[in-house]
Amino acid sequence: MELPYFLKSLAGSFMKNDILSVDIGFTNTKVVHARKKSPGLLRVMNYGIEQTPQGCIKNGIICDLDGIAENLKKAVEGSGINEKNVKIVISAGSNIVSKVLFVPTGDGRHIEEKIRSAITGQIPVDIFAQKLFYRVIDDPDCARDGLSKVLVTIVPNSVIDNYMKLMRLLNFNPVAIEIPFSSVARFFNKGAMIAGHSGKYYTGSMLKIDRGATAVIDLGSETTNLSVLNNGALEFNRIVLAGGRNLDDIISRKLDVRRELARMYKEMHGIPEQWHTGDEIERVVGESVRDYLGEILRNVKRSLSFYVERCGGQTVERVFFIGGGSGLKGLCSFAQEVLGVKVYTVDMIEFKNLEFESNLNTDKIRFLINALGIAM
Repeated sequence: MELPYFLKSLAGSFMKNDILSVDIGFTNTKVVHARKKSPGLLRVMNYGIEQTPQGCIKNGIICDLDGIAENLKKAVEGSGINEKNVKIVISAGSNIVSKVLFVPTGDGRHIEEKIRSAITGQIPVDIFAQKLFYRVIDDPDCARDGLSKVLVTIVPNSVIDNYMKLMRLLNFNPVAIEIPFSSVARFFNKGAMIAGHSGKYYTGSMLKIDRGATAVIDLGSETTNLSVLNNGALEFNRIVLAGGRNLDDIISRKLDVRRELARMYKEMHGIPEQWHTGDEIERVVGESVRDYLGEILRNVKRSLSFYVERCGGQTVERVFFIGGGSGLKGLCSFAQEVLGVKVYTVDMIEFKNLEFESNLNTDKIRFLINALGIAM
């Protein structure tokens, strides 16, 4: 599934089977060279993950264009990637606003004009300084009332312009710019399945992710992004302005250690299933993670209730974690305790539509979902 914003003047580039996907995050820059072998199969030829220099991107906005360009060039060349046709995912921040709107269907105006009119009355922005990413949601109840249900996300033109400048600076051919929620939806809507399990044991059964309502939570450094998919289609999204870096700072202050060491302790201990008497570092880390992540998850839970009660959505049947933070020890059991639904991580996926070159390590795939999704 793809939200309708494309660089139409470059439409000819879509015919090429190879693509370079780019996802620039606050902590890491991810690049993927992918090849479309058939409509239902994507092959990853190579990928790279490079640490994003501090101060180059903040709250989803590129602050240092030259610094990001140099780092992106390093990630691409360091991975031996020569592909120039690029699809890029916009970093999420408070500058991106999403809303479910109900607009009249029968007044003769084009849907985008109706959306802009509705936004003008509900969101305090200059609508003509924004790019619209939107999707009309199939809802029979709304249709009977003469309304269209629309999920719309608005991004400032200045943000899009910065990404275009970045592409020109590196002599890339920009094919598409996309928001992270739609790239996530495309990834999970392309045949991904969950290995069935009972307790700690696999049952051998498989659950198609594009059936029923699924919440995908991307645990990043600066933000936590929530996407809700109904039968594989994106119906709702939210950005929580809290991420793993804030947690590193909390642990750093409590233990009076450097942030880098605090992050190592967080990765080492996570959320312990059993506490070891006398291990003060484990106790501080475990309590900090439970408190901080617990508040994020309660925020997510409130958003899921809003989706059901105010947006006419379906009750979420499962939650899926992606992103760097999804590797946290004890995450699934803790999140399931807070959210009250089945929780999964990327290592439980069966990739029916995705294959990797034999020499590639797939252990880092949780970092690559956005980049993979936009390539599909």
